[in-house]
Amino acid sequence: MTSLIVGANGLIGRRLCERLSRNSVGVIATTRRMTDLLAHPQVRWKTVDLAAFDGWAKLLDGVKTLYHLAWSTIPASADPDPARDILENVVGTVRMLEAARHVPGLRIVFASSGGSVYGAPENLPVSEAHPTRPVSAYGISKLMVEHYLDKYRAMYGVDGVALRISNCYGARQQSQKGLGAVTLFARAGLRRDPLKLFGAGDVVRDYVHVDDVVDAMIAAGARRHVTGPINIGSGVGHSLREVITRLEAALGHPLEVQQAPPRIFDVAASVLDVTRAYERLGWTPTISLDLGIERLLAELRSELETECGSRSSSIATIPSIFTVRKAILGH
Repeated sequence: MTSLIVGANGLIGRRLCERLSRNSVGVIATTRRMTDLLAHPQVRWKTVDLAAFDGWAKLLDGVKTLYHLAWSTIPASADPDPARDILENVVGTVRMLEAARHVPGLRIVFASSGGSVYGAPENLPVSEAHPTRPVSAYGISKLMVEHYLDKYRAMYGVDGVALRISNCYGARQQSQKGLGAVTLFARAGLRRDPLKLFGAGDVVRDYVHVDDVVDAMIAAGARRHVTGPINIGSGVGHSLREVITRLEAALGHPLEVQQAPPRIFDVAASVLDVTRAYERLGWTPTISLDLGIERLLAELRSELETECGSRSSSIATIPSIFTVRKAILGH
């Protein structure tokens, strides 16, 4: 059995590679750039740019489960250039779906966004029945792909499910993109660097640990013909100020906070109702924010030790999984 992870070199994708390869599942993993890749006998890396790739038919040959994680934008970068967001992400995904409809028995799991497709919530927690009124170009594009999944299911029987993931965090999150407040704040705290806080810190989010997200993705990939959308989150809301307080308690020292103006695409609160995930996937979150922070700090400390020990690598190793700067195409 072979799984294809499109966009495998991000936070969720790397963890998913690790989990599937440990389960003796053959993995084809794609990335736009062949740098800092996880190397494992079960993982074969391919260079794929979702925006321009046209070799889907060959890549999907023999694949049973496709995890679609690739996305070139974040909310802050999608709004200034929404046309590019659509061309790179939505059009690229439709090309993939066109090839997927010719692969019998293929299961597709799409990583959508529970934090952006709903817009300003009418009530909390937000269930999948809530109206979808995204306020960002990023959320609109994610929702467009969800609709295309529905279209290809209805017209061609493509077996796809969209997981609306809340604010995921974990070590190895790419800090240069400005993603993941918990990870960004934790890394700044360990380095005793100042952290940037947008607004007063009263924005509430549903923070879910990457290990819980990967559990949900694997469950969604294993259950054929289970439809979505399905919320994936902790089901609990925490303000940014509360995150800072909990990190300070775990670190044992205060964090230096630099105030910044609030961002226009940030809704005041977003907390997901994850009841459907249990009903349809048998999944429920298991990692509280305090436990997640504990795990995160442990991994980040290992990451920092690796940085200090070797200038050539900035990612902590995990048993039986190691990092390489370059990989041979198709290895």
